Amino acid sequence: MKKIIVVTYLCLFFTTLKGLAQDKAPNNSEQSEQNEFLLESMISLAKSNSYYASKVNWGELESKMRSISKESDSIEKLGKPAELMFKALGDFHGMLMYDYKVAFNHRSENVGPPNDSIYRAIGATKINAPYQVNAEILESENIAYIEILATGVMQGEDIAIARDAIRKSICDLKKKNPKGWIIDLRCNIGGNMNPMLAGLSTLMPNADLGGDTKDGKNFKSRWAFKDGNFYENGMSNYKADFSCGSEEKNGRIAVLTSKYTASSGEVVVSCLKGQSGLKVIGEKTSGLSSTNGWFVLSDKWVFAPMTAYFMSKDKTVHNDGVIPDVLVSEELNLDSLKSGKVIDSAIQWIAHGR
Repeated sequence: MKKIIVVTYLCLFFTTLKGLAQDKAPNNSEQSEQNEFLLESMISLAKSNSYYASKVNWGELESKMRSISKESDSIEKLGKPAELMFKALGDFHGMLMYDYKVAFNHRSENVGPPNDSIYRAIGATKINAPYQVNAEILESENIAYIEILATGVMQGEDIAIARDAIRKSICDLKKKNPKGWIIDLRCNIGGNMNPMLAGLSTLMPNADLGGDTKDGKNFKSRWAFKDGNFYENGMSNYKADFSCGSEEKNGRIAVLTSKYTASSGEVVVSCLKGQSGLKVIGEKTSGLSSTNGWFVLSDKWVFAPMTAYFMSKDKTVHNDGVIPDVLVSEELNLDSLKSGKVIDSAIQWIAHGR
């Protein structure tokens, strides 16, 4: 997932639909009216916000979506038209969520992390709640290693828990006076970017992180670390003051990537790429390097179309994944992440400058 866009007028939709659901489930007539309202809301939001909105014939597409909705049952009355729309738009990252779980989207074999045994193992073992952090000192060179795990669709208090778990791990490692840092994002398949970036702000409290772009030239949104917190367009939704030492003592920082690094994992890479004393090392990321909107349609439905591409602070646009500074190909071994060509390359650069 990805950056969250909060659109205030959608609160009216949320309130209205909650009112329909109060006391008892809607009857067939009310349900039909509600489904129609949700569909028209989704269409309107897509036309106004989708990155690819200008590429489709909306008159023709809307007609097909309404027809499919009438022919479908249950949640598919909204889901099947959404699938058709994502396909027509060529939106491989957008999704329609039901009860905060991905219900409908359109995927391509050529976009996103490969759906293989490694990916499935990452999904089974590298997303957890409450959030945990794998962090330690690589004693051979006194280098701090921290694996930033995917968050999944994290909400509420879990965001603060994940943020603080990353912050505490960084502070504990700083006490060891490491020569440098390795931030491992090779297994980060996405979720909510806020806790990851809010946590990492402890390592570099002030930095321009770039943002995203719709025209490939200008920033649509701007992101930054400021005084140890993560800001979006000048606002910090998860601000909590926290400090554990100066960033001037960090040494070099290596960020590790793989073809499984996806979505909000790619946000973190895009934000860190180009920072002073930092190199991205590994494979090109998965290609879901785009911002999703976050539009609450009801108390169950969330519409999240792709709205922009990530753009690093030097205005490099990442419209097909993030390309590392040092390309190193390697089959990912989940049982031995702290050995192999990628991490060896990171250690050599941090410890010996090569």
